[in-house]
Amino acid sequence: MTLRSSSLLLFFLAALLISGCASSLRSLRGENTATPEEAIQNAEYYLRNKPNWRIDCSHFVLECYHSPGLRAFLNKRKYHHNLTFDLNYFLTQEKSRRKKAEDIQPGDILIFNKTYDINRDGHIDDKDVFTHCGLVESFQDWVVTYIDASEERKPPRIHRRKFSFMGTKFNETVATDPATGHKIHARDTFYAAYGFPE
Repeated sequence: MTLRSSSLLLFFLAALLISGCASSLRSLRGENTATPEEAIQNAEYYLRNKPNWRIDCSHFVLECYHSPGLRAFLNKRKYHHNLTFDLNYFLTQEKSRRKKAEDIQPGDILIFNKTYDINRDGHIDDKDVFTHCGLVESFQDWVVTYIDASEERKPPRIHRRKFSFMGTKFNETVATDPATGHKIHARDTFYAAYGFPE
């Protein structure tokens, strides 16, 4: 290899390295990351074709978006405790939280609290945070329709569910506090909705 071709090769490798670093700092929407519309299509596909898939809620959301950038972020945290917590942490850092319920869009990621006794203290209460997540399929007339998964759920493990911000028509019981028998409804567990970062 001549000195000139070696210099060109080094220049090319340096340019590639610099552009690689820049691209890792860009938005998470890499060429393999689903758009919100594609994420919904993925969720609907799994609902139809893999309803008994043993997958937890947060991994289900990750599968629907299949974002390499988001996976890299979560891998750095090594799933050290609660993946829904880590997902919420990431989305909070990205400042993609919907300010008002009326801003919820299809493809948004929903975060819920109080869906089970995550801290294992015998109660389901305000200490049980970041316990569930799902993907918004639609939002109309204050009713959120979303698709979620739970590996502990009796089959089918992937469901289409609804809750309403108003009235009682769509506000199913999602948990019962084992200590008091108090029923916890879907609307009471809603914590936040986040758009996928652009």
